[in-house]
Amino acid sequence: MQDSKIWIIISKHLSAEETPQESRAFLEWINESEKNQELFYNTKKIWESVEINQEHSKTITLREKFSKKKIKEFIIKQAIGNFIGFIIGMWVTVMFSHHVLERRGLKNLFGLAGRKKVVVNDVPEWLQGLLSIIVGFIALELVNHFFQTKKHLFVRDYILKIYKTLKTKIQRQLEAGDV
Repeated sequence: MQDSKIWIIISKHLSAEETPQESRAFLEWINESEKNQELFYNTKKIWESVEINQEHSKTITLREKFSKKKIKEFIIKQAIGNFIGFIIGMWVTVMFSHHVLERRGLKNLFGLAGRKKVVVNDVPEWLQGLLSIIVGFIALELVNHFFQTKKHLFVRDYILKIYKTLKTKIQRQLEAGDV
């Protein structure tokens, strides 16, 4: 038999779409030699592994991709981490600066005019920016790791446990008339 016909017969047999005539041709071919049997069993192994993989791979529609659950997961995993990283980066920048009130100067010789707030930077601006980016990025990655490893669930469960114990304690005190 020709190679293309063999592959068609094998694929129809494996997919269970063969006619009785193709079934007879397949049985004749497989009984011809051990080489044919070995080729069929190797092909069958590959065929079955492909079917298993196809069952697990599902195409995701746009509606499923942007569902409420997916948006919520994105906000928890990314947006909160980015926001906390940004806030910590800005906090680092503020920590390198301090404010001084200017009371007297040439424009305000006797101190009668209003006071002026002057920002004094002890660290060069480029170093402030670099440090705030590095520290903010580290904080961002720590928060993202915290959410991705699902440690926030442990914190939530711990807070709920404390809330429930406090609630029962207050209810007992109210029932006993201690409050």
